[in-house]
Amino acid sequence: MKNRGIQRYIGLGIIAAAWVMMTGCGQIDVGTDEGLHEALQSGEKLDKAIPKIQGMMTNQEHLKEFVPDLVALYKRGSSFDREVIEALSSTSDPRADEAFEHCLNTEGNSKDDKQLMRAAIGIKNTGNAGLQKKLISIYGKQINPEVQRVILETGLAIKNKEITNLATNVLTENIEDTPFNLLRTSCDVLAYQKDNSTVDTLMRVVYHQDYVGRTLTTNCTRALLSLDRDVVAPVLLTAYKLENPALMDYVAKHPDTLTPESIRNNTANALALYRYEEAVPAMLDYLGNTKTIAVPGTLAIRPPSDPAWQMWASLVGVASQSTLFALNDIGVRNYKDRAKPMLTDIFHWTIPYQEKFKNAIDLTGTTNIEVSMRVNAFRTLRENDLITRDDVIEMIKTLKGEEFQDERKFRPWARASIGTDMVTYSAITARKGDLDTIWAEFNKLRDEEFKVPVPDDPDAPKVPHYNDSVSNRIDDTKPAFQLAEECDTSAECYANALKDKAINNYSRLKAIYEIGLSGEESCGQVEMKVKEKVEAPAPAEGEGNAKHAEPQTIEKTVKKDVTCFELICLEYKNLDVVGQLYGTKALVQLGSKKDVERIKALNKELSRSMNQIQYQTAKTQLEGLVTTLENKN
Repeated sequence: MKNRGIQRYIGLGIIAAAWVMMTGCGQIDVGTDEGLHEALQSGEKLDKAIPKIQGMMTNQEHLKEFVPDLVALYKRGSSFDREVIEALSSTSDPRADEAFEHCLNTEGNSKDDKQLMRAAIGIKNTGNAGLQKKLISIYGKQINPEVQRVILETGLAIKNKEITNLATNVLTENIEDTPFNLLRTSCDVLAYQKDNSTVDTLMRVVYHQDYVGRTLTTNCTRALLSLDRDVVAPVLLTAYKLENPALMDYVAKHPDTLTPESIRNNTANALALYRYEEAVPAMLDYLGNTKTIAVPGTLAIRPPSDPAWQMWASLVGVASQSTLFALNDIGVRNYKDRAKPMLTDIFHWTIPYQEKFKNAIDLTGTTNIEVSMRVNAFRTLRENDLITRDDVIEMIKTLKGEEFQDERKFRPWARASIGTDMVTYSAITARKGDLDTIWAEFNKLRDEEFKVPVPDDPDAPKVPHYNDSVSNRIDDTKPAFQLAEECDTSAECYANALKDKAINNYSRLKAIYEIGLSGEESCGQVEMKVKEKVEAPAPAEGEGNAKHAEPQTIEKTVKKDVTCFELICLEYKNLDVVGQLYGTKALVQLGSKKDVERIKALNKELSRSMNQIQYQTAKTQLEGLVTTLENKN
């Protein structure tokens, strides 16, 4: 009996093994591509096959091989439908559209939020306008706002008037109760769609802020700047002049989060990007109005310790500074008779301007507003050729005045800050003859007004002094003045100087400024590193028919002709925050609409290679540069 039982079990085992061999189930190895294809096609071992597919989502070329199998599997249905459509949604392969369409057409799938969202993401990636229309048709039936947001996001890749209308409706219907992320996505969609008819909607919501303080300003401003200059710039100018009734009504209803200074600041920056010269008179009106800026009534009920006081006071200075920046970017040469005396008065910080900013300065308790206004007025005068060398020397001499003696009111600190920026801007804009006049005048002040005390004990640790910065800057900018002596207005000379790897930082800024100002097309040759494939050497004698090695990639340095525009692009990675201002300005002067793609490529290059803190400033500059070049005549 015992032997017969053993024989019976052996027989059953043989039958089971034979069955396994016949079906082939036990032979599927999902560790190989062949086995993975087989698993997806048969529906077997999906618990092991699907994780392998998910691991390929970061390797799109490999994943594409399995797209047809995944589409077929999704259409048949399995317990892994969500994972399958997630994998398909990560690819831009148009063959995946069949699965997305199946999701939209199948009642069960189209009601599964996760599958529907993945289908929408996939449609965005493949750019299928027909399937986008199907998504739009079911948008209104969705209860989950996140599903609505993902459907809207297809408008970030596919242009469609219907999606524009959908995003516009989101921004106009019951905005206070609409989830913030849905509002933000709607602004982003309108930035991509570039529909001029959306300008009024965007202006109504650009300053919307939710209950936790999140604002649409960045996203909606980007959308506004995507529109045609001739459409949006007049609207921005009306807002800058505080003459947009709907916008000012919104400001009146939200005094805790919005002030006229907020409007001035944001619109001035936008108008500068458009280089909208029609805005110059209004900006001069704003700067020239010396009436004391009153503290908003809403602050009166707050305790003096409330941060809102400081925020308002700082914003007053920021709004005026933005206007000065805008005037400099747009240019005021055509308004010399009006601009020169006004900017000169600001530099000298005459009594009317002290009174204008009195409330804000008293609240901040610092000299920041004064210093910023004075040095930016000087920069605008200098870069627009509104003042002579003698004018500059007289301005430098004002730093000897008694008004800078009171340490309790931070006056020596203010003088040091003003002097530091003045010598910097003077160096960047220097001409032949400025070394022995303007720089020499700054150098004279070093022994008295900018003197750094010498410690009694030479071995004692260095104690920081407020004049350290200006004293060092006088030394650091001397090479830039010397470069002006050598090159004066020769773009070729400055281009050659820029190619010197050991160039001083301020000399670099000087060269970039002058090359941009010149408007020259060609900047000669530069040494560039290029990668090149070379054949491997032939086998040595005696090796017979030995197989040649694979071609090798080598890096070598070659000389190439470059445009001045490209030369500045190559230098951009070496620029600090101040340098980026001048690098951007030069690229505006040298570039045109045809250079937009190069700037977008430069932005991507810097995002990978530049320090991320430094890159954030560069990113803002380059994104603004794209707007300026796209609208350049």
